[in-house]
Amino acid sequence: MQVNDAYTPQTPIEGVMHAFTRIGRRLKAKQPGDTLDHSAHVVLFALRCNGALRLSDLAGKLELDASTASRHVRSLEQLGLIRRSPDPDDGRAFRVELTEQGIEQWEASARHRMELLGAAMEGWSEEDVQTFERLMTRFADGVAAHTEAPSSAAWADKGWAAVAPRLQSAAAQRRTDKDSAPGSDPAARENNDNNLESTR
Repeated sequence: MQVNDAYTPQTPIEGVMHAFTRIGRRLKAKQPGDTLDHSAHVVLFALRCNGALRLSDLAGKLELDASTASRHVRSLEQLGLIRRSPDPDDGRAFRVELTEQGIEQWEASARHRMELLGAAMEGWSEEDVQTFERLMTRFADGVAAHTEAPSSAAWADKGWAAVAPRLQSAAAQRRTDKDSAPGSDPAARENNDNNLESTR
């Protein structure tokens, strides 16, 4: 079903739901410059946060059936982003883990999405971005408090906290590289950097 962006919500709550629908379908879609689709990004994220996992454990963390998880793993393995290794606890089983290329691809995809969010808030004041972040976090906490999530889902928040510093470091290095590039515009760059920094 296609969602009509021109639809006018009748209540504020309806407006929130409509906005999330519009954002969600766009962030899940493959954007220009993306090297991974959304499902591949999520699989790599799980392995980036958890390290090597048995296929059954990976499927459990992603809340997928084993056959679907297996298809994702095969596809990513063919791309050289995932490799299999023997399970040290069971010689008959194997674990899957990211290759160096897989780590690089996931981090590039994550940075691209962060840049997309920063660009979407271009022109916002720092106060607006901080207010938005505070209200979104409060909203996410409220949704989490009123919905039942599987106990295995907690890894995602902890995992993001663990991998975010490396992404931030890489983004800072890229900004430094851009600063030294000939013809860069300091005023425009500072405004964009402030917006991106505030999304973290």
